[in-house]
Amino acid sequence: MNSGPYYNPNATFMNGLLNYGYLLWVLVVRGLRETGGAGVLGFLRGVLMALVFCIAFYIIMSFFGLAGLTVRGDMMVFILIGVGFFFAMKFTMVAAMSAMRKSGPLTQHPHVSPLLFVYADSLGIFYNWFLAIVVIFLGNSLYTGKMELAEPIMFFPIFFLCWLTGVGLGMVIGYLLAVFSWAMILKRVMFKVIFFTSGKFTNANVLPRDMLEIMSWNPLFHLIDQMREAAFVNYTAHHTNMVYPTIFCFGLLLLGHLLYSHLQTRRNVMTG
Repeated sequence: MNSGPYYNPNATFMNGLLNYGYLLWVLVVRGLRETGGAGVLGFLRGVLMALVFCIAFYIIMSFFGLAGLTVRGDMMVFILIGVGFFFAMKFTMVAAMSAMRKSGPLTQHPHVSPLLFVYADSLGIFYNWFLAIVVIFLGNSLYTGKMELAEPIMFFPIFFLCWLTGVGLGMVIGYLLAVFSWAMILKRVMFKVIFFTSGKFTNANVLPRDMLEIMSWNPLFHLIDQMREAAFVNYTAHHTNMVYPTIFCFGLLLLGHLLYSHLQTRRNVMTG
């Protein structure tokens, strides 16, 4: 039996791209059915989870009098942007980290790579949270009788960057977890640091300078603040931009691809 690398002399780039696209679609559907049981049930589960988080943080902010830290406008939209973007990135990170472990023996198939599982699981998170945020926003607009979204065209690119950042962070931390035993401590610390520096409960314009210096490293802080500028007419982001999170995001993706290629080569050498 030939144990050498798989090679098809009749394959073309477009043929390979279509094959990987089909494999990705199959894995995304499989992942959604595993987590939700069915398409509609999985979608409703994602909407319910996002709604519970938003209502919980709405009650907390109202009870502790934190509404003054928001912008003038619908506080539910303010919270939805912060909570939705943060948890979309967090769950994407978790999915990307666990994808390598879940791939198992299937990665020995010549058409399958661990990165395929990373993007398949991450796209499932993208699908659930994108629709959940849109449905909750439309439901809130119907309830309040007004649609507070000044620049709706900005929602998709900012959310997409948020998702890609989660993929990149998950790939890098996933590699560290697979190679170093101490990386579990780094994972827990990273989750806590990202949680407290993401700017979910406040906007950058009301923060003192020392807090801005602590939080400005977080690309999610920039993305959430930029989305709030796109959502509210009377809010202008003075301390954040789109350049830094874009460079950070694609730099992480490049590093993650290099690390996963190294990990796969290392495993192939170890298995002979």
